[in-house]
Amino acid sequence: MRHEPTATLPRGLALRRSLLAVGAALLAAGLVSSAVTPAQADDAVDGARTAGDTMFPNVGNGGYDALDYDIDLAWTPDAVQTGQVMAGSLVATSTMTARAAAPLRSLSLDFEGLVVDAVTVNGAPAAWQRDVDAGAIRHKLIVTPASPINGQFSVSVAYHGVPVAHVDADGSYEGWNATTDGATMLGQPIGNMTGFPHNNTPADKATYSISLDVPTTLADVTGAGAAPAAAVSNGELLSRTPSSDGTRTTWQWQQTKQMASELVIISIGRYDVIESTVALRDGRTIPAWSFADSALPAANKATVTAAVDQLGPVIRNLETIYGPYPGQSAGVVVDSVPRGINYALETQDRSFFPSSIDFSTLVHELAHQWYGNNVSPTTWTDIWIAEGMATWAETFSDGSDGFGQGTATREVWFDSWNGTPASDERWGIAPGAQTDSASLYDFQTYTRSAQFWAALRVAIGDDAFFSVVKQWQTDFAGTSRTGADLLALSENVSGRDLKAFYQDWILDADKPAWPDQFELSLTTVATAPLERGASLSYTLSAENTGLVPLASSTASLDLSGVLNRASIDAATLPAGTSLTGDELVWTIPATDPGLTATASFEVEVDDDASGGTLTAQATASLGGTCASCASSLAVQQYAVDAEAPVITGDTAVGSTLSATTPGWTAGTEFAYSWAIDGTAVPDATASTFVIAPAAEGRTVTATVTGSRAGYLDQTRTSAPVGPVVAAAPLPGAPSPTASTAAPVPVGGQLGMTGTEAPIAAILWATGALVAGAALSVVTLRRRRVARGPDTF
Repeated sequence: MRHEPTATLPRGLALRRSLLAVGAALLAAGLVSSAVTPAQADDAVDGARTAGDTMFPNVGNGGYDALDYDIDLAWTPDAVQTGQVMAGSLVATSTMTARAAAPLRSLSLDFEGLVVDAVTVNGAPAAWQRDVDAGAIRHKLIVTPASPINGQFSVSVAYHGVPVAHVDADGSYEGWNATTDGATMLGQPIGNMTGFPHNNTPADKATYSISLDVPTTLADVTGAGAAPAAAVSNGELLSRTPSSDGTRTTWQWQQTKQMASELVIISIGRYDVIESTVALRDGRTIPAWSFADSALPAANKATVTAAVDQLGPVIRNLETIYGPYPGQSAGVVVDSVPRGINYALETQDRSFFPSSIDFSTLVHELAHQWYGNNVSPTTWTDIWIAEGMATWAETFSDGSDGFGQGTATREVWFDSWNGTPASDERWGIAPGAQTDSASLYDFQTYTRSAQFWAALRVAIGDDAFFSVVKQWQTDFAGTSRTGADLLALSENVSGRDLKAFYQDWILDADKPAWPDQFELSLTTVATAPLERGASLSYTLSAENTGLVPLASSTASLDLSGVLNRASIDAATLPAGTSLTGDELVWTIPATDPGLTATASFEVEVDDDASGGTLTAQATASLGGTCASCASSLAVQQYAVDAEAPVITGDTAVGSTLSATTPGWTAGTEFAYSWAIDGTAVPDATASTFVIAPAAEGRTVTATVTGSRAGYLDQTRTSAPVGPVVAAAPLPGAPSPTASTAAPVPVGGQLGMTGTEAPIAAILWATGALVAGAALSVVTLRRRRVARGPDTF
């Protein structure tokens, strides 16, 4: 390992470094305790040295979750400049606060270039080593603490040197790039490891405090054009503090929102600083800090000013589809940078633009504040989710179906899809299966993925589509998610099986099929209420509202609410339809855009149907929406079939009579009422009746009321039986049986209305009273005989 001398520290940073060293010494001496419980060495493991990203297998780390980064960096240009861009060096300390899921005896961070001066873990000196293989894109700083760590811990790295650019496999530049008057650090996908050590994966987001100590003024690399300098980063600008001699200024930025490390920006140079505010749809007003390279031509500066003016309108428009703006601040950064940085970038809160801004790119990068920043990819393979959405947002912002007057978004992306032949090799990279970082920013990530979002809208309809787009943000704000998560959410919201669609568009390496689009309707020809035996016709219609002929569409009709009261002759079903159980499926024939296909069939109302409704519900396959997909027709209500009940059993006191109900509609339920000489007997509501003595000499009738759902109730009364005779004679004597002959008239018989006094009950009570009185007289006489005449 080559030793490199330590650069001279600016006064403020030197003091901070001294304080850090004192803290480390106190910890080492045991004078300051750590809140972290030491782990047992035999339980500890080495943290993984990869995040498992197939695109960058040697980048990212495991074993811990980064919670916060505190970066304290001082940058100074060289005294003598000889090149076309400004040479300079930095001295810095970066502290990562993290949480270990299990005891760690070592952990790793990604760190490219620069010279490590010291590493501490929880304030105590730690051993460290570098594992570098530039060809394999492996730049590891491996840290071994004095004792294993568990739970929450901190790692501080002091370092210095001349930072370098990271060159991507596609030849573009990222990381720390010198400019003609300073430097700009951009991180996507992995370049920020040239500026500070960290867990370099979008799956591990954290908060940030970034302190940038820079010269107060800067000239260009030739020494000309001295002007006020600025140091830009993410989040909110907390302070700008000049040094005691005024030659340097510390810019303190704080990012309280979760941020992936690839979204960090540090840019130092001569900047015009534009401070403004943005009013959001929910009533909040947030600050906006924008930075324009002071050396830009006037025309370029005008585009920056126009972009700053558009921040509010564009953000508010995007809030209507994505939900509330996720950041606490906004802005743009426009810098003159080397030719290798030929891209804009969605650095969180304030996006970066090289030299100028056009409106479409502004919309793209602002859309990323939701898609890519608020919800980030877990691995770089899933970059297509955010890049596809931001690219789609450009056309939606301009389209007549969105915020503009241009070509509708569906047509834009259909034309893009249709104009790229299946033989085009660009279809050969599947967005969700790509592994080559050299093609990370190609057709499949932007164009095909924007087409995917447009096709998804066609497949599930506007309501479900915009619900998915917004719910992706509300459900997963501040996290990192995968394509599988998007598929699951889309299926859950839409109620559709999208696995084949997702496979075709995201996982298969060929040209996907543009989805069918049609409007389904269900109509009936009938007059309600429907009579028994009536025929009615149902018609399914599918109007092709899409841009390709219908090729694989179906409609399903749930007939369970029809076939419980009606029937279909399967032999009369039209071609293309099939009936399985209660479900009719229609395979819609090939139909050109603008045309309508139909299928009609008849059903016949059952001969015993009564009441209720015939209900049918149609559903469309992927790409279909319903204009009117439900039918409900009332069925005429009929009375249940009814006959007078028949009483069986002996008509003698103490015998049990039964009421039978032949001839009623099957399934009818009955309520019973018994009467003596037409007067209802209280509480006699069973199908059987025990004859009481008071009924002797009288007749008995049974009345039943039949009820069945969907039918009109009916009430019938039996013919009278009787008259009731005395209790059954001794064995062998003949017993009278129930008879339907006319009863012997009895004076005072009650009418059937039940308005007279209950004579049967009165007779019953009178008989009991007379019998009791006679018994009392007999008993009294017996007592008199027993006691003699002189007892009184």
